[in-house]
Amino acid sequence: MRKGRSAMQVTVADMMAAREARAQMQQTLLARNPGAVLVCLTMNVAGPVKTDAQIERAFAWGRAGIEAVLAPQRRLFAAEIHEATGPEAVLVVEGDAGEIKRRLCALEDGCAMGRLLDVDVLFGQGEKVSRGDVGLPPRRCLICGEPAAVCARSRAHSAQELFARTQEIIRTHFEDAFARHVAEQAERALLTEAALAPKPGLVDRLNPGAHRDMDLFTFIDSACALRPYFETCVREGLAHRGGDEAACFDALRAPGLLAEARMRGATGGVNTHKGAVFSMGVLCAALGMGYDGEGSDPEAALLRCGRMTRMRMEEELARAAQGAGDSCGEQLYRSRGIGGVRREAAAGFPSVREAALPRLRACLHAGMGLQEAALCALVALMARVEDTNAVRRGGAEGARQLRERAEAEDAALCLRLAQPGLDARAEGDAVKARLAQWDAELTAKGISPGGCADMLALTLMVIFMEEKPA
Repeated sequence: MRKGRSAMQVTVADMMAAREARAQMQQTLLARNPGAVLVCLTMNVAGPVKTDAQIERAFAWGRAGIEAVLAPQRRLFAAEIHEATGPEAVLVVEGDAGEIKRRLCALEDGCAMGRLLDVDVLFGQGEKVSRGDVGLPPRRCLICGEPAAVCARSRAHSAQELFARTQEIIRTHFEDAFARHVAEQAERALLTEAALAPKPGLVDRLNPGAHRDMDLFTFIDSACALRPYFETCVREGLAHRGGDEAACFDALRAPGLLAEARMRGATGGVNTHKGAVFSMGVLCAALGMGYDGEGSDPEAALLRCGRMTRMRMEEELARAAQGAGDSCGEQLYRSRGIGGVRREAAAGFPSVREAALPRLRACLHAGMGLQEAALCALVALMARVEDTNAVRRGGAEGARQLRERAEAEDAALCLRLAQPGLDARAEGDAVKARLAQWDAELTAKGISPGGCADMLALTLMVIFMEEKPA
């Protein structure tokens, strides 16, 4: 592969020379592989600039799509060329040329980005399979939707217009893909948190804990119902990039209320994820605000959550202190000064950044599986978070006992993690055994640290967002 030259302008003569070289290579490959089918990918880019970072990224997406479509075919040859005249890929496979062309046209027609791909299928002595040969209509113009060949002949649109449209298509495609990916990971984090077991007093895959109106399936219904909301939050973040972070948070208010209604509709009125509608929704928006064209730093997004929410959270707590509001959280702040998730959010979720994430990473590094490591992170959260749900259900004394026990368990775990030669599997089994006993005790008392569960879901979200795509 030759290194590309970004944003270099090329001439008509450069393009003609590249086309001639490509034709010669195609003839050579077909001659060396009689009976095979040759697939060639180039990009439909108007104007003198045929490659830049965005075009290369779109090309990589197209190449991956072709690889997926051609997966059933036996591969004989594959190569890429990256020059100022634009990226190219060539693949030689076994199969029926018409059927391969039909499948690749589906890739070209499947979304707006596919319109930027120019996929040729050749066989025999270099005969090209056209769209008409497989019963498909000609391709459409990027701008007006008329047949592309007609617009090209009449020069209906300038090269500058076409290039700008190309860049818009690429940008929009990857922003949409990012919003979907974040929403998928948010849903995954909620489902993973719900399934982890055993969790003291909480709903998990083994039992409903201290709850009588919900179980694992209620949480599955709720998490799936909330996925469109999380995507909406990401899009709000994308729309507010470079702007007022507090204004972005304000824009989440109405979608959040609609999401709560959707959640209750999916669960028969049960409040499974009201806390997550707030905290996970803010994190999704913060990830959108931090999107740089390729990704977003999830830990930086946690800090951005603080900047987004601080002013509004301080206003809400001030009103609660003056007697306004009758929610459980507002009453606890008024009577005991417990800020709950409002204080967490305003500070950029420090319990996640400073307790849960370090514990989760340390346990994974020690060799524990995700389930055991996440349970250890939950204990770290229970040792730190002022959980309004635990106070509501267990009173101040019950919440204090829960926290003290978690502090002792977390401190002992830290000591064991620091020891060389730790048997991660044995330690994970021991943690689960202790938590199973604790689960039975909290369930009997009716105490559930639901706020910690929400923070654990955020922790998992950060870990999932840090994963490299396959």
